[in-house]
Amino acid sequence: MQPHEAVRRSLSIFLIWFVIDSILLSITLSILGITIILAVLTSVVFAIAASVFTYRGMEIKIIKKINAKGMEIGSYPKFENLVSGLCIAHGFRHPNLFIVADSAPNMMMVGKNSSLGNLIVTTGLLEQLNRVELEGLITHELSRTRNRLAFLDSTTAILVARPLYFIPALVNWVATKIFASWAVAETDLQAVGLTRYPTALASALKSLDTDGRELKINPMFCRHLWINPPVDALISASFTTSDRIAALSEL
Repeated sequence: MQPHEAVRRSLSIFLIWFVIDSILLSITLSILGITIILAVLTSVVFAIAASVFTYRGMEIKIIKKINAKGMEIGSYPKFENLVSGLCIAHGFRHPNLFIVADSAPNMMMVGKNSSLGNLIVTTGLLEQLNRVELEGLITHELSRTRNRLAFLDSTTAILVARPLYFIPALVNWVATKIFASWAVAETDLQAVGLTRYPTALASALKSLDTDGRELKINPMFCRHLWINPPVDALISASFTTSDRIAALSEL
């Protein structure tokens, strides 16, 4: 999926959410006795404000929900230096770094673009993987800011999965219309195209898949954002972690 397509789909979700919000509020205000014109104007203004507020703060909502904390400079020097080195080597903007105190190894990236990226990693991941494996995962997540899938994933989490979590079948159906089936595999290829070492990413994914532990604080609506999503994620990946490992092993 091209970056402009991911952005277009993300903004389309916002537009649909804006229209639905405006209609529902207009109907509610009309029932309460407010004139149609005033109800519509009020609803539109409110929906615009709500959309802007959601757009500006959706990453923070996800970060707070998974109990991630800002990584203090110097607290994980090897990891911090590795991220900085990869950003410099491959032309990425340096993301904000967050840590989740959890033994389950996993990583995610949330953000609208490469200049607003937020890389979240668990303590378990830093303890379990070696430098080369971490490099494979980090490059994959950085690539998701470049192709704007991080933006599309975050938007879907906040505006689709979160409000509709009680209808999982609907959420998954909508997700199939939003995401290209090959998007995750395509990002894997983009990442290994930079590192020139597919074995590193395959080994890292295999380690996460074999471990299989899930984070203690892991809301349903954003589980698909993890690089190794759990099997009960509301939005299921077209390519499972096992599929990705097999594909990378063939490169």
